[in-house]
Amino acid sequence: MSLSLGNAIAVSTNFIKSNPAVPVYKGEENPNNLYAVIYHIEIGYSEVASQKTKQYIIIDYKEFNLNIDEKNELIDIAKQYCESKYIPNDEQLEIALLDNEEAENFLEKVFNNMKVIRGLITKKD
Repeated sequence: MSLSLGNAIAVSTNFIKSNPAVPVYKGEENPNNLYAVIYHIEIGYSEVASQKTKQYIIIDYKEFNLNIDEKNELIDIAKQYCESKYIPNDEQLEIALLDNEEAENFLEKVFNNMKVIRGLITKKD
């Protein structure tokens, strides 16, 4: 088998990085108390002459009928996660609950784009 580089394929991002998912427990840390999962996705892109990274923190939770206080508590725990990872709370950071239709659409687009890119690379004309 011999490997070779192909021609570059234009994509709208420089890189997409999915960090390990972080569980959120309600009470003691055990699988029965799993309350939510935090997904952290980084997307690199070029703006003018500099490389920037957009940070997406998406919270997927088990209960679908959370009140506003419970949702705010999840947002606060996500902010704690960001602080622990030294992610600045600026315009490059977006935190969303997965019940948010935009967040769901975003995740779907990211994974669909990854499939499209892979398809472009593997497709033979």
